[in-house]
Amino acid sequence: MFIHTARLTIRNFKDSDIDAFLAYRNDPEVAKYQGWGIPYTREQGLQYISEIKDIESPKAGLWLQVAIELKETGETIGDLGIRIKKEDARQVAIGFTIASTHWRKGYAVEAMTALLEYLFKELNMHRVIADCDVENIASYRTLEKLGFRREAHFVESFFADGVYTSEYYYGLLQSEWSERDQV
Repeated sequence: MFIHTARLTIRNFKDSDIDAFLAYRNDPEVAKYQGWGIPYTREQGLQYISEIKDIESPKAGLWLQVAIELKETGETIGDLGIRIKKEDARQVAIGFTIASTHWRKGYAVEAMTALLEYLFKELNMHRVIADCDVENIASYRTLEKLGFRREAHFVESFFADGVYTSEYYYGLLQSEWSERDQV
């Protein structure tokens, strides 16, 4: 998978991404609202990259992570997650992670915009969903900036690090995304 934006390349992971991948996966600020625990070991990272690096497109029921790379430097600064629903091949869940050293630079919006274009225009998805912790203000603001609609608030619904946390669920339809192009 290759998607290009003005500043980014979205592509499959490669073995040489391991150090950057481990750096942001082990950053407590980045991991705070994610589903992985830290420390995230080198062995875990190598195994994960080995499992996903050759997957060419999203597959129903399985998460595909693709790297976000800065065009200017070639540095891997995060990733995007994509999982087509097993029960409906035209609905997809997405997620994003950006290294904290690259927060507040517009990279998440730029990468997600390109991903949504790909999902809606190339793969003809009907609906894209995303969820985030209610305390993850930056993530839900990013989703809202992209046109996602908050559809649900689940109170103390996700168990992480010995505590139940609350989540917001968001959705965006292909027709809603297409309307953006016509404005």
